[in-house]
Amino acid sequence: MTDATGTKWRRTFQPVWRRRWIRYPVILLGAGLSLFLLLLLADRVIMPTVVHWGKVGVIPDLTGLSLDEATEVLDDKELKLEVTSEVYDPSRPPGTVLSQIPGPNSRVREGRSVKVIVSKGGETVLVPKLQGVSMRQAELLLAHEGLGLGDVSWVASDSFPENVVIASTPSFETPVPQGMSINLTVSVGLEPDSVKVPDLLGINLEESKRILREIGLQLGKIKSKVNDDFLPETILSQSPAAGLMVPRGSEIEVEMSTTE
Repeated sequence: MTDATGTKWRRTFQPVWRRRWIRYPVILLGAGLSLFLLLLLADRVIMPTVVHWGKVGVIPDLTGLSLDEATEVLDDKELKLEVTSEVYDPSRPPGTVLSQIPGPNSRVREGRSVKVIVSKGGETVLVPKLQGVSMRQAELLLAHEGLGLGDVSWVASDSFPENVVIASTPSFETPVPQGMSINLTVSVGLEPDSVKVPDLLGINLEESKRILREIGLQLGKIKSKVNDDFLPETILSQSPAAGLMVPRGSEIEVEMSTTE
């Protein structure tokens, strides 16, 4: 064919599917069909595979177990252990499981992690520096740190005055669990002087320890005797007897009541 300028041109043949008025609907139809097949595949194949992957098991109770024990128990169930935090708990040794998520008897699939909180044991404090302070000051300093006064040993010393602390067990600046009792070594001065033995009859054991400690004596061997007329741990007899003069630091043997 020839146009108005005399230029020849030829009509180009286009297949039906190349024509614009039919091409776009076909593309849309194909995209819709592909999306439908993809959703069908996800619903019938992919999702069931994901949902049903792994066995379902019951989580055991891990509380009270050590970390090694808890890990071993979970390994048998194809589960993992994850420690999320550690907290002070004087009632549980360090490394003991206190709580868990998910909780005991929860149903989970293999491979899941069980999160646990673990005990750090009792909170620790440092034994205060007690050397050179009086017995009374030592008791106050120990109480301030949440510590108790344990056994007191009295020794002669030419370096420390009477009733002044020489050493402690555990030693000063040692980290110990809060609530622990600290034993002290206390000076009686240059020479052990004499003190009068107090009357301990009818007094309970703990009160007897306190009385002896305050005057520089110590509780020695303790015997027990069944006696239902007194409360348990009531002092029934003592040696040396009350009123005698003995060197400071001496031990007083006692016999106390028991129900068994």
